[in-house]
Amino acid sequence: MYEVRPSPRGGRGLFATKRIRRDALLMDAPLLLIPGEQRAGLQATIVDDYVYEWDPDGTAALVLGVSSMCNHSEQPNAYLWLVPDTESAELWSLRPITKDEEITVSYRAEGENTPLWFDVIEAD
Repeated sequence: MYEVRPSPRGGRGLFATKRIRRDALLMDAPLLLIPGEQRAGLQATIVDDYVYEWDPDGTAALVLGVSSMCNHSEQPNAYLWLVPDTESAELWSLRPITKDEEITVSYRAEGENTPLWFDVIEAD
């Protein structure tokens, strides 16, 4: 359904290997929860770019699945849902995705418009 390839946005990205329908579950993966008291050590590494805020205590969630290869887009074609009950993450398509199209997500929380830590590159 998808594979990791070089991305025109920079680095690597996740690309559809066949047409994907709207509202398709692309991935269901476990989370590794990192306690808030261990977060400072993580922040000094590149891994911190791949975690999500989990709770008010500073716990971070690392998705153990291919969604970490999804690049950011201001107009994403997929979204990542963190599922508290199962401590897992689900990647869902928002619209049909064509073969060879990059699968993208928004790195911002819903309704948030704060600056990101990198320059956003949109593919043509």
